[in-house]
Amino acid sequence: MLKISQQEQTLFFAGALDRDTVPTQWPFKLLKKLNGTVVFDFSELALVDTAGLAWLLHQVAQATKLGLTIQMRRVPEQLISLAQLSDVLALLPLEKEDKGHAV
Repeated sequence: MLKISQQEQTLFFAGALDRDTVPTQWPFKLLKKLNGTVVFDFSELALVDTAGLAWLLHQVAQATKLGLTIQMRRVPEQLISLAQLSDVLALLPLEKEDKGHAV
């Protein structure tokens, strides 16, 4: 199960972002209600797979089209590892403290 809650310009992700939960978030309409910089906080994200990674990359692209900037905070090691293996880590807008984990 995936839960996404909003507090001002921050979206909090909890649970699993995987092939089972990604379809429940399509289309993702929350971005259209926001402006400026949007923070994706993953502090409660327990599981992510390649479908979740692809979904996140799509949201970053959609945000750019909407004139938004995404910042990813408290990114789990599992997501960073998947992004490294897929050679897309540079496409994830990680906050500075999370970039240290990606070396």
